[in-house]
Amino acid sequence: MSRKKLIAIIALVVVIGAAASFYMIGGVDKVKAAFQPKNQQETVSLEGTVLCLPAKEGADASALSCAMGLKTADGKYYGLGNSSNTKLSEAAGTDAKVKVSGVLQPSTNDTYQMEGIVTISHFDFSK
Repeated sequence: MSRKKLIAIIALVVVIGAAASFYMIGGVDKVKAAFQPKNQQETVSLEGTVLCLPAKEGADASALSCAMGLKTADGKYYGLGNSSNTKLSEAAGTDAKVKVSGVLQPSTNDTYQMEGIVTISHFDFSK
């Protein structure tokens, strides 16, 4: 067998192997998804009580205003975006249960304790 034929056969085997590998990992869509940044937002539904978020350790609580938040049954706090609704504000400090739905975004807040901020798309008081 000539050297040119051997190189051509090796090249063909490499191309077929690469194509098979590409197919096995899911094709173009999987490869694109692997290289795209992960979405830092997720849609959530949370239930809890509305309150003023507690200050983080070391923050001067007396100098802070009330940042509207939600405390869930597992003791986690979430900031509430789009919380200018009067009914939500009036529920702060009461034991009224509310269910909020919206997009959860990570928080970089250094002042208040919270897992993230929920930009509210819908809320409903539990009965």
